[in-house]
Amino acid sequence: MKTAPEIDPWRKKYFDSLDSLEREQKQFRALEAALKRVVGRLCTAALGQSPRLDEQLKGLQSAVRRELTIEDLDKLTSALTDAIQALDESGVPLPPSAITPISSAPAAPVSDERVRSILSALLAELKRDTELVAQADALDAQLIETLPPEQLPDVLAALSELVNQRIQRIESAKQEIEVLLGHMVGKLDEIGLFVAEQNQSQSQSQASNETLNVQLADDMKAMGESVDSAGDLEQIRRQVRGRLDSIERHLQEFREREATLAAGMRARNEQMRARIVELESEAKRLHTQIKDEQRLSILDALTRIPNRLAYENRIDEELKRWQRFKQPTCIAVWDIDYFKRINDTYGHRAGDRVLRTVAESLARSVRSTDFIARYGGEEFVGIFPGTTLDSAQRLMDQLRVVISKIGFHFRGEPISITASSGVTALLPGDSPGAAFDRADKALYQAKERGRNQCVSA
Repeated sequence: MKTAPEIDPWRKKYFDSLDSLEREQKQFRALEAALKRVVGRLCTAALGQSPRLDEQLKGLQSAVRRELTIEDLDKLTSALTDAIQALDESGVPLPPSAITPISSAPAAPVSDERVRSILSALLAELKRDTELVAQADALDAQLIETLPPEQLPDVLAALSELVNQRIQRIESAKQEIEVLLGHMVGKLDEIGLFVAEQNQSQSQSQASNETLNVQLADDMKAMGESVDSAGDLEQIRRQVRGRLDSIERHLQEFREREATLAAGMRARNEQMRARIVELESEAKRLHTQIKDEQRLSILDALTRIPNRLAYENRIDEELKRWQRFKQPTCIAVWDIDYFKRINDTYGHRAGDRVLRTVAESLARSVRSTDFIARYGGEEFVGIFPGTTLDSAQRLMDQLRVVISKIGFHFRGEPISITASSGVTALLPGDSPGAAFDRADKALYQAKERGRNQCVSA
């Protein structure tokens, strides 16, 4: 049976998990609000094409300002699609005044990279939910290509539905944990009641023993007094027989009391055993759920490899292991060359695909004992236990070649990708920050020397 000190950490984990779910729910509420703002602005940009289309766009603008169900959004999307099709079929050119947006601010085109970046950020967050990855990937693929205006309502509707699904799943998980916590607190109270009843049973058993001892002592004393005062053998025999009958009756009553107490204790023990089995099963399920949430919290949403938090946890462990066993260990930092130029030339969608491709290449090209994470932006970091600095230098050069041979294409156009890196070995007196700074400084030296090379420090 778990004691109170063992139970308290579980309670803390459960309430921490609730806090995490509430924070994630607030985050997705904010993402939903951002998506509604994007819808409103795009609707404003599309106004002026036809009266029928304007009516539907204004209806969509009004709808996104309030709570909107999937059914409502489906109806609006259907009506909006019909209006767009009617506009396409009419083939009537509109006067310039008819296509002037109501807003005086210049409207961004549908293919604007900023819009794509916002939608991509929403999808990246949605992919943190494993149940939504397939739908988010399918929607993500549509955003890679130029998006025709008539497809925009369908894309926004699908994205809004995914956001709603994620919010509902977070709320459901939160409610499930709250119910489970309520059950577990109730069962902990039952355990406390059981312990109290056991103590009461022990007190009752002790009192029963004391009563029997007093009764036996009284009977033995009375028997002795009867023998002393008896006038003949027959009188002694009758008196002794009476006292023995009394002793037998007291013993029988004692056995009955003890049997009743034992039966009650057995029943409570069986009931508590069943409760503990149920409690442990629920605790195990919740523990698995918490571990899944923790795993997602240390996974980079875009590249699906460990993130900076995961690296900081791992480097602490590796540094302690190195201080104990003195096994050579190296840290490497990579930076994709001219990444800003890729974003500016091909857009953020292309940049995201480059990051994912490089992450997959790095993770696939190292040993299972090595560790690769996205540190931030276009920067990656690796930990290589059991590797000397010379071996790490050779490995970095091999990885540079792997990255340069990726053969990345975006919308049919080849994009050259290279990476620079800095590598260092753990040294006596190192802290995680000092080792990383040394590798990062070596990385900047590699960039200053012309990029697409590795420098050791």
